[in-house]
Amino acid sequence: MGTFIEDISTTRKRLKIEIPTDIIEKEYSESLDKVRQRSRIPGFRAGKAPLTLIEKKFGNDVKADIIDRLVPQYYSKAIKEAGFVPVTLPQFEGTLDLKRHEPLSFAFTVEVRPKVGDLSYVGLKVEDIPVDVEEKEIEDTIKGLQEGRAMFEVVEREIREDDLIIIDYVKLDAIGEKELSSAKDQVMNLGNNLTPKGILDELLGKKKGDVVEIVLPAVEGGEVDENAQGNRLRITVKELKEKKLPLIDDELAKDFGHDSLDSLRGKVRDGILKAKKEKAAGEQKTKLLEALVKAHEFDIPETMLEHELHTMVVNEKHRKSPQVGQATAGETSSGDDEKLAVELRPKAVHNVKATILLDMIAEKEGVSVTEEELKARISMLARHLQTTPEAVINLFMTKDESLEGLKHSIRDEKVLDLILSKAEITKGA
Repeated sequence: MGTFIEDISTTRKRLKIEIPTDIIEKEYSESLDKVRQRSRIPGFRAGKAPLTLIEKKFGNDVKADIIDRLVPQYYSKAIKEAGFVPVTLPQFEGTLDLKRHEPLSFAFTVEVRPKVGDLSYVGLKVEDIPVDVEEKEIEDTIKGLQEGRAMFEVVEREIREDDLIIIDYVKLDAIGEKELSSAKDQVMNLGNNLTPKGILDELLGKKKGDVVEIVLPAVEGGEVDENAQGNRLRITVKELKEKKLPLIDDELAKDFGHDSLDSLRGKVRDGILKAKKEKAAGEQKTKLLEALVKAHEFDIPETMLEHELHTMVVNEKHRKSPQVGQATAGETSSGDDEKLAVELRPKAVHNVKATILLDMIAEKEGVSVTEEELKARISMLARHLQTTPEAVINLFMTKDESLEGLKHSIRDEKVLDLILSKAEITKGA
């Protein structure tokens, strides 16, 4: 095999490969003979038809089959021998044409991962982030657990801020004559800070059986529907319940699987400490990644940058307009997209460099993701999203057409853990 390599740039290469005539002839003859063995030609026994007839009838199919088999094989061999890591599919020049008694030549361009001469990631400096747990944090968490075990009991008195009430409501037009909508036995938890203040103020002090009529919008907080402004909301209080909190004692601890309140406090403290340590480690890894990128100068493949930039622009547009659907968001002007791309380009360059460096370190250190680790992450995401592992898998398959993106993300986390473990932790001033 003859291979000629042209360096278009540090990340873009042009390769011309020539497969020798003898290999082509050997492949052609063997393929033609296999076709003859399985062909049924009228007037000839199986496998006995003249090769000239087989070639005339099936020659083009044989040539296409040889191209389909040999080109990927020799492409991969040439890339491996050159030490290239492709980041895009190859772009072939012209058409591939196999001719008898001639070598098969083909040329293509491909973007490759840049080579970093001195990959340095051991001993990077990062500042220590001390963590501790205050008693107030433990108490606040215990109180949160107490709130979660709260019960509501029916009472006969005036409404207070932490009460739960059952209401019927009717939404009327501005003059209070036409009914626009209604609902019965609706639950309102006044202590969850979700009730608009204008409505809350009108309800406080009322009793079971009272009717409250409010002119919309009920001011302060929340989004106002301009079309509804001036409409009326008639609320009938049907029932009032008072929140009863359990005592913070050993019995409460037992509800959460602990023998005593001291045991529960210890578990809460450990949980808070673990979360703080993970947050601190996350901050350190972010700083280490920035230091890693800053320490290595190299060109990046343009295709990778364009892809990252496009993704960031789309995400930023959705972040700024979360209510806008994907099709609508895409209708913004090209000028807006170009402006966003200019703003986001430095971050995109950083992200691509980080991806390349983490990939290189993973390969050098043999970091990979096991099936058990992938399943564990899927299960964790399912619990977080309150869905099934199958739904999580379908989500990634719909988005990325595979789980490779998730595996890559897990691998990057493991590489960053490795870099942190090899870092020099310095004490702050």
